[in-house]
Amino acid sequence: MYILNIKNFLLACIIIATYTQATCNHNTHADLAFDHILFDHDPDLIITPLGDTIRSAITAKKDWTFIVYLAADNDLRSFASRNIKQMTNVGSNQHVNILVHLDIKTNSHQKVTRRYLVGRHELFQLNDNDPNSQRMDSGNPETLISCCEWAIKDYPANHYALIFWNHGTGPIDPPHGKVINPASLFTFNPFLNKLELDRSVNFLELIDALTHEHRGVCWDDSTGNYLSNQKISYALSTICNNFLDGKKFDIIGFDACLMSGLEIAHLLKNYTNFMVSSQEVELGTGWHYQYVLTPFEHTSLEPESFAQHIVGAYQKAYMNITNDYTQAALDLSLTQDLEHNIHIVANILLNALRKPNNSAIKNLIKSSFNKNVCTHFDEPSYKDLHHLYSNLLVNLKNIQAQNSQEIKIFKKALAPALQHGCALIEKMVVANAVGRNLPRAKGVSIYLPDQRMHLSYKSSPFAQSNNWLQLIEQKLMLRI
Repeated sequence: MYILNIKNFLLACIIIATYTQATCNHNTHADLAFDHILFDHDPDLIITPLGDTIRSAITAKKDWTFIVYLAADNDLRSFASRNIKQMTNVGSNQHVNILVHLDIKTNSHQKVTRRYLVGRHELFQLNDNDPNSQRMDSGNPETLISCCEWAIKDYPANHYALIFWNHGTGPIDPPHGKVINPASLFTFNPFLNKLELDRSVNFLELIDALTHEHRGVCWDDSTGNYLSNQKISYALSTICNNFLDGKKFDIIGFDACLMSGLEIAHLLKNYTNFMVSSQEVELGTGWHYQYVLTPFEHTSLEPESFAQHIVGAYQKAYMNITNDYTQAALDLSLTQDLEHNIHIVANILLNALRKPNNSAIKNLIKSSFNKNVCTHFDEPSYKDLHHLYSNLLVNLKNIQAQNSQEIKIFKKALAPALQHGCALIEKMVVANAVGRNLPRAKGVSIYLPDQRMHLSYKSSPFAQSNNWLQLIEQKLMLRI
């Protein structure tokens, strides 16, 4: 349990409130009655119908369409309107369409789905006359497909960004869609005047300890569904083939926890050019969308530059709030090369472990893989891949060959593979921002448990595509 005394709790709330406060101009227009109930804690959000004159003006092809799949029928509900208000501080313009698909529960506990075009200081509801799209399941891949079909067909652009707004658990699919609110993982340090991540309880173990009633996001509380990695793959394949003419999204971002893993890159490599995500857990406040979208007030950006900017916007939002943050932009064109490198490294280590005199190899793995020596995150089975490779390189030098030809061959094979892997990561990560507590986090994580494997990992597409899974199983069997 994470305990915060009243004084420190109030100080933490002040920090979060300072960050999340939006500077939206007051407007005397009346909200639509239903949405006024939806956002009654945020009267500055003005929702109006979209007239034909405005519709024809804004549906002209833009450079970007920015789609936020905002799955908020869960315990992150209170942050939804804050993030939408941040978007309205920029609003759609000649450079960008800003679209929100919002799944949420009203204050009267009625589940609703809203689709908005985000204007400057106002929202235009786009599905007010479409009853079929007013109560959808954010955990159903067909909902994601419907969202993107609407956005791409009605708001054509040269470039498309899709943002998943939800909880995240990386390559692990928890049972029953259970997840935890990341706010419970942070405590306030009055000496640093910042929030600190409590790493005393493992993220996935805490999820397993929850009852069935405690569920998180894309994770839909009303239905109990969530977008598993397999569902996301199916949905994105359908979207790219049917609505993008076989092309990819330019950017897919995760405003969610723990999603900057090689396994997620493997999942998305056929569907997007760049991925923006966090290796660490995120505070519930998530991205600061005004910072993210500000460049479009004056110009447009190329996809790589926009992905890099999102990372910088995240750093700007959190550097004065916590030392436990990460955000990275990955060029997924290099994913296949890095996966091949992982396969080579895993095979070299596996072959060495399967030989009878393997004590030196076991010591090498133990001194390189353990969470006490390798950068890990609130879920300690997620390790930083670059730091892991760097540990192996350093410790490999300390293995004494003792005239052993096998050890000499092993070192000669492993060292260049590790060096090549580090170089690939550095090239793949086109932007990386980290807090002071995570200086060795380089943008790409990989699943590497110290004691036991989560059952869902075996069925992940990445685990089935190379020998990394076999290395994990061998490591656990030998209790290294």
